[in-house]
This record gives sequence, structure tokens and C-alpha cells, in this order.
Amino acid sequence: MTPGATAYLLHDGAVWQPVSWCAVSKRVGCVRDALALTGLKRGDRVGLYLANGVDWISADVAAMSEGLVTVPLYTRDSATNIRYLIEHAGVRLCMTDTTERWNELVASGGQPQTVDYIWVLEETGPRPLKSSGCNAGSLDRADANRTAEVQKARARAIRRENLATIVYTSGTTGRPKGVMLSHGAILSNAQSSADVSEVRRSDLFLSILPLAHGFERTLGCYLPMMCGATVAFSRSTALLKEDLAAIRPTILLAVPRLFERIAQAIRSEARKRPFARFLLANTERIGWTRHLAAYEKYSTLGLFAQIFWFLFGQRISRRVLGVFGGKLRIVLSGGAPLSQETFRFMLAMNVPLIEGYGLTEAGPVVTGSTLKGRRLGSVGRPLPGVEVRLGDRGELLVRTPSSMLGYWRNQEATDRTIDPEGWLHTGDVAELREGHVFIKGRIKDILVLSTGENVNPVPAESALLSDPLVDQVCVLGDGHSRCSAIVVVNPNEWATFIKANGQMLSDPNAPELRRALLKHLEGRMEALPPFAWIRDVYIELKPWSQESGLITPTLKPKRRKIADRYQTVLSRLPANTRL
Repeated sequence: MTPGATAYLLHDGAVWQPVSWCAVSKRVGCVRDALALTGLKRGDRVGLYLANGVDWISADVAAMSEGLVTVPLYTRDSATNIRYLIEHAGVRLCMTDTTERWNELVASGGQPQTVDYIWVLEETGPRPLKSSGCNAGSLDRADANRTAEVQKARARAIRRENLATIVYTSGTTGRPKGVMLSHGAILSNAQSSADVSEVRRSDLFLSILPLAHGFERTLGCYLPMMCGATVAFSRSTALLKEDLAAIRPTILLAVPRLFERIAQAIRSEARKRPFARFLLANTERIGWTRHLAAYEKYSTLGLFAQIFWFLFGQRISRRVLGVFGGKLRIVLSGGAPLSQETFRFMLAMNVPLIEGYGLTEAGPVVTGSTLKGRRLGSVGRPLPGVEVRLGDRGELLVRTPSSMLGYWRNQEATDRTIDPEGWLHTGDVAELREGHVFIKGRIKDILVLSTGENVNPVPAESALLSDPLVDQVCVLGDGHSRCSAIVVVNPNEWATFIKANGQMLSDPNAPELRRALLKHLEGRMEALPPFAWIRDVYIELKPWSQESGLITPTLKPKRRKIADRYQTVLSRLPANTRL
């Protein structure tokens, strides 16, 4: 790796600025020197309350190099949850990027009680930093008095088994749990990922997911670092389209919702013109056949298909690739299940999409795919050194060198998750076929109807999310005779839908509209068993946000909280609108 080579690209408000590996190394050294003078002891916790960027990475590496334990925090999480995580982990020093971010946290409910030091890594600006009884200031002030004392305060050599970080789970079914990962677990997982990946030094990543999430931290930070690739940090979700066009990344990591929305937008646009709809439908069909012919080796193209692809199909697929910048080599979907319909659409359009699987407790990556080895519906094969098998109820069990040390301050949950033989109980239902892993859903999410049927809600949710009308959805029904769904509709598509049905926006849950929506969604449920069909629907116009407490920082619905929030309105829905 060349010290002067570009490690990261940051947007300064006008242009993209390169940051060299040498500059990053100096920044890490600066933070290490400052940390060594604080008097913090090995094992003390350091909170990373930072937006994605070089400061986040520098703080993470510097703190772990000093024998301190980092605690990543989502900047978009609720203030209540952030305060809980800081106090539960016993964070003594919290690093943040702006004065405003910390002051908003304090203003919402007071300063976290465990914090002794607050550092702002950017300019503090005109507003004073709110603090009470702790050392507050900028990093520049913190490291202004560096002396030879720093060398004496350096932590001794870090061992692989030492605790490196506490990563909190998203908490879809209760309070987040702190996953303890060692230095050895992090290095093992990143190295195994590098061994099976096809990342090159010339690759350019566009980072769009929070570094506080294990998926992005390992595959979007440590992996490119080990391979010497460059990472550009996207400015925001609103500017993602512009960033893709400007950066033109070769590698992109994203959650399934991004791909679902892109597929929905393309189909919605094509529906406006009959000829465009004809072209897209045939491009999908023929593109999928071409994929099977290339990778599965059991399909061939007829003369019409070959001519169509030459004249139209390849142009349309290039336009779809253009949405991602036009230079992608690898697109990795993770963090949640990807619907087969969306996966198939992307493969048909020649998007180099692969899927992986992991969980924070496993360090996090468990399986991975390659472009040549990918299979529809599969999350790939286990990484080198990772063992998998099926337990009771088809639960996927994992034994890996990158497994967590346990849950922070929660031995009972640790004992439930890791058995005496070292098998990690993932809580996911899976199938194993010829070395490939197929994830079927969460055991805790299985809905047990009063009829005795067990329903996995994930396939139904994925099916409904493939419709342009649906932006967010949560399927419910535990203890009831039928499945219901709370559907958050897309504003533009909904306006078109109600106009076609002659209704007004003032009552989105009018019986006629609910019946019309259920009828509209019927076609999406054809592949589901009849008992898993959605029979009731409640229409929501306001998107779920992290502030509402109904979704996690990784955009997963909190099923239990949604069920509590909507149980009253669902019970009052008139039965004559049901399918």
C-alpha cells in the first residue's frame, strides 16, 4: 500500500477531496496521543457518536490501539436510546463531530451520567458545549499538551482475545444487547471476508450505510482497508443519486430496500407508456434467461430473444446500471432478506448483485457469495473457518472464530445464545443445499395463528414491498385467525391510486379503499400459502421513522411495538373489507 495513495474521498461542500493513507495515519496518531493523556485505563469505553467519515475511522482505530473499547452509536437514533446505550456500556469518553449534536442530546434529557470526557472532533463553532461535571472540549485542546509523557502512558501490546468493541444490536424485540467482540474476532472476520471477496486495490467503494452497523464497519471499512481500496462517503440519502453519478463506484454495499425502491421506480416509470412497459417486461424476461444461460448452464436464447437483446435489452440494462453510476463490479446486499423478485430483476438487468448473511454476534459476516457462485435465494456459502448446521426447528447454528465473547452485562442471554460446544444460536430459520445457505426468517417473528398455522411474515412482507404502492410494511397476526398488515404507502403512487378509485385523501382507511388495496395486492401474494395471505390491511400515510420508535437504525420494523401501536385500530376494522 502506498502512503500517498487515496484512502478516502470526502465532500467539502463544493468538491470531493482525497485523503491519503498517510494523512489518516497521522490523524490516528493524533487521537492516540490525546487518549493516552486522559488517564483512561485499558478496557474503559469510548463512545463514537459520529457521522460516517475519516474522523469515525480514526477514532475507532486509535481507541482500540490504546486498549480502549469502542461503542459505536447511530447518529440518527433516538436520544433516549443513545443515552441508554452510553450509560449501559459505561462510556467514560464520548467523541462527537459537532457541538450541536451533543447539545441536542443533552437538551433532550440531560447528560449521560457515566461520561467524564466529551470531545468534539470538528470545530466547536460559536455555540458552547453543554456539559456538567466533566472534561469537555475539542480534540485539538485535548492533545495540545502532548509530551514525552505520552510514550509512558501507551497501552501494552494488545492481545487477540482482548475486548475491542461493544456493538449494540438493533433491538427489534426488546432492549438492545451489547455484543462484545475481541480484536481477534474483528481481524478474523475481516480476513476471511477478504479471502473470498473479489476486491481489488483499484476499487472505489461508496459508503452509504452507518459505520455503527457491523455490516458496513467490516465490509465497508476494514475490508477495503485490508485490500488498499478507496472509500467515498456519501453525503446523505437525499443526495445519493448525485453521489452515485459523481463517484461512479465499483463496489456498493446496501440494504435490500435500496434495490427494491430502484426496481419500483423503474417499473413505475415504464408503466406510463405502453411501449416502455413492453420493452421493460421483455428485457426482464430475456435478461433472466441470459443469466440462467450464463450461470446455470441449462437455458438457451431463441432468435427473437437474441435480436431483442441486441436492439433493446442491452441498452435498457445499461440504463439501469447507470442509476448506480455505470461502473459497478460488485453490489452486495445485506442486513435483511432480499426478495427473490428484486434479486431476479437486478440479475436480469446485469447488475452484479450478490447477497451475504451475518449477525452482529458472529462478528458479523457468516456467509458470502461470488458472482460466479451466486444462486437465487441463497446468501452464499460459509466463510473459510466457519461451520454451520441446523438445530431444532431448522434454526441455523454457527461456530466461527469471530464469534462474540458474550453480551455485555448479560450472562443469562449469553448462555442462551452460545451453547457449551461453542455453537451460536442465530435465531434464524434456514435450509442448507449443496453447501449454500438459504435464510427463511426469524424464529421469533413466526406468527402462530389461532388456527394452529405457523406463518413466516418475511415472504409476505417482501412480496408486498415489491409493489410501488408500498414503502413500508409489517405483517401481524399472532394469536389471531388471519394475517393483517400495516402498510405505509408511497405518497405519489397513493395519489394516483385514490384518484383511480374516486376517493379522498382525508380517509385513507375508508372501506372501499382498503378493499381496493387488498384486491390490488392479491397478485403479489399468489406464491404464498393461503393461510399466509393478508386478509386485513390498515393504511398509514406517515412513514415510520427512528424517532417514532417503530423501526431500528437499520430500518427493520419493530414488530412488537408496531403490534402494540396498531392493535386498537386493527380490531376496529370492519370485517366486510377482508379478502
